[in-house]
Amino acid sequence: MADCYYLDGARNQQGPVSSEEIARLIRNGTIRRDTMVWSAGMPEWSPAGKVGEFAPLFAQAAPPRPTGPSAGGYQGQPRPAQYAQYDAARQMGFGEAIKTCFYKYATFRGRARRPEYWWWMLFNILLSIPFAIADVVIEGAGGPGVLSNLVNLALFLPSLAVGVRRLHDTDRRGWWILLWIIPLVGWIIIIVFLCQRGTDGANRFGSDDVSVVAEFD
Repeated sequence: MADCYYLDGARNQQGPVSSEEIARLIRNGTIRRDTMVWSAGMPEWSPAGKVGEFAPLFAQAAPPRPTGPSAGGYQGQPRPAQYAQYDAARQMGFGEAIKTCFYKYATFRGRARRPEYWWWMLFNILLSIPFAIADVVIEGAGGPGVLSNLVNLALFLPSLAVGVRRLHDTDRRGWWILLWIIPLVGWIIIIVFLCQRGTDGANRFGSDDVSVVAEFD
């Protein structure tokens, strides 16, 4: 079995992981049947339970986590108190979105729910205002000044990356982001795409399990 990569509870790519480590992670429940995995030779990310090399290992995996108020954990799995971090991650707010986008500064793989994308866009707007004012004070009225251009340059790559991940969440390839270069018609189409609800369940770009960020209500 070739070295493999998998998406963890925060949808971050982990690996490369050896076949022995994959077997251990499956046995202790870290990698579940619906965890998205990829290894050399696979055309797309796929649920581990549907990959031939991994499927037999789930017979040795830990049982599903008990549910209910009195449910305890089992070895290798978080106990109920630890699941609070997943519940918190699913309700992504402004600060969490900014932190995530900076952490995934140039990450074009995976998916981004609407809260992650639109909170980041709000951050871009709020950050640009004081620098635009500073440019006017320093350089006078006109187009974007030095400070605004520096901010735009610093935010360009994470903004592009989260836009691609947002398109992935709607099961579209990231190349659709190029619609931004087509005035008016292209802008309208891409904004509609970016506003659409993400697909429920796994798609070709990643999983949608209990750790995935919740949509806006």
